[in-house]
Amino acid sequence: MLRPLLILAVALSATSAHGQTYQSVQDPAAPVTRGYPVEELAGILGELHYLSFACGGENDQQWREVMLEMLDLEAPTRGAYRERLANSFNEGFRFHERRQTRCGAEAELAREQLASQGRALAESLENEYFN
Repeated sequence: MLRPLLILAVALSATSAHGQTYQSVQDPAAPVTRGYPVEELAGILGELHYLSFACGGENDQQWREVMLEMLDLEAPTRGAYRERLANSFNEGFRFHERRQTRCGAEAELAREQLASQGRALAESLENEYFN
């Protein structure tokens, strides 16, 4: 599990523009917090994928590829856990799709907040399991 957390932490670090960190504000319409940290990470990746896909074009598949790698490492065989991770990813994607998050400043702020949340979650998981 260390490898996917490190990959995710590096990927999320690259997302934060200019090293700025914003305090996350919980949107009442946001997806319900998932019960397991890795499922929560999957949802964050889904949200990031929507923002990249919608604002960067359909060829921007960075976050989908990170999710596929995480699935291969965390749940390599088909089963309930893999399905829950995929559902969390899709739920995150659909949240911004329904919300119709606009590209530009709104999307950039959302990306930075999500990157910060994901980074903190990945670091927390790393500390819990490896320190």
